[in-house]
Amino acid sequence: MKTLSCLLGILLYTSALAFAQQGIETNCTTPSDSACIDWNKGVAYAVGIGAPPANAGARSNPMARRAARIDAARNLVELIQGVNLDSSTSMKNAMIENDTVNISISGVLKSIREVGQPKYFSDRTIQVKVSASLREVIPQELVLGNAGGAPRLLPPPGSIPPGSTVSTQQAYTGLIIDARGTGVLPAMSPKVFDPEGREVYGSAYVSREWAISQGVVGYVKSLEAARNTDRVKGTPAVVKALEAKGANLADLVISKADADTLRSIAQKQTFLNEGRVMIVLD
Repeated sequence: MKTLSCLLGILLYTSALAFAQQGIETNCTTPSDSACIDWNKGVAYAVGIGAPPANAGARSNPMARRAARIDAARNLVELIQGVNLDSSTSMKNAMIENDTVNISISGVLKSIREVGQPKYFSDRTIQVKVSASLREVIPQELVLGNAGGAPRLLPPPGSIPPGSTVSTQQAYTGLIIDARGTGVLPAMSPKVFDPEGREVYGSAYVSREWAISQGVVGYVKSLEAARNTDRVKGTPAVVKALEAKGANLADLVISKADADTLRSIAQKQTFLNEGRVMIVLD
């Protein structure tokens, strides 16, 4: 705990370039100046800048590169601390409450992977880009919960509810929830409810194998991008979210008509059990 606290307490190197200008990733939905998360892939990226000691001599480049990796790892850990696990818990909360989580996150420093080639500057500093899979870094028990459990589905309604935007007669390749305008924030394990508070989708509906490999949902910032993801590509159902809920604004509410239709569809189609769900953010 102390080691991680000291690590995060060290002042980070300041880059003169904005994160988007450093060529890290263009698909990130949670960006900052030095790190970002591509929530569709479930991958965190960070950049770091390192300078060699004055007396490094011939070892100038490797020592600067090592310093840059450490800086990037710090940035990555700082970003991951702010990740929402669900509607009420963040990684920061989990780290405070559980030393095992601290150990796992500290492991980021050893398991990060460099992406692309380092950038060398005239003042002998070096910039590196690194990445880490959120599903590898964050302990599975914090993300999966009751993944693979029995879905809590209501008996299918006898007909398509009036006002539903999806059809029980259509074969779907996935579900897109248009959450623009709700203020929803990404999370590792969000849930979807109807207006009466009954769960329509969450980790309990997803096979454990899929949740480990692909995550519970993916996030992008446009309907077009959502339609083109491998996760739902083909003929996805599209529903509109009514609001975001929970302390972390991670859960979503959809209309009762859409919720009842999805419950009916889920009796015969498998896209919810396979986690083929995309959420469109602002």
